[in-house]
Amino acid sequence: MLLASAVILAGVPLQVQSPSPQVFGPDHITNVYRVSLDRGALLLESIGDVIKQKNIRDGQVIISSGSVQECTYHYVASTALKAQNEYRTVKGPSEILSGGGIIADGEPHIHIALSSPEKGVYGGHLEKGCRVLYLAEFTIFQYAGAPLTRKSNENGILLLQPK
Repeated sequence: MLLASAVILAGVPLQVQSPSPQVFGPDHITNVYRVSLDRGALLLESIGDVIKQKNIRDGQVIISSGSVQECTYHYVASTALKAQNEYRTVKGPSEILSGGGIIADGEPHIHIALSSPEKGVYGGHLEKGCRVLYLAEFTIFQYAGAPLTRKSNENGILLLQPK
């Protein structure tokens, strides 16, 4: 089923068909891992280490709190059909407001929101090299059910798919 939405183009309403969401599951949570990181730990690398140590193929990551002293992330920089990303490394103290994402086929896809008085709120797709300032805490939920992976669509965007 396609969902229709109205778009106004040059003052004329135009009907645009939106693809239906892909729904995967049902799944259930088999294990929950709560992780605490101390000063100097690398956030994404630590998430990856836990995923490998616990052999988590499918799951979810929730970053609930913490602070960073340096963080690299990327975000989309245009509305073109093929993604154009800009990468940023921000140095200096920032609070983790939230973060999370899905683990598919053992690979995490994590987004993060950070803030500081000087920079305001910022964030995007978490990259390697995000270093913890005082602490960071995250939870990993391990799922059991139909396994997922990510496959590129015609525009090179990695989308969740059944494995």
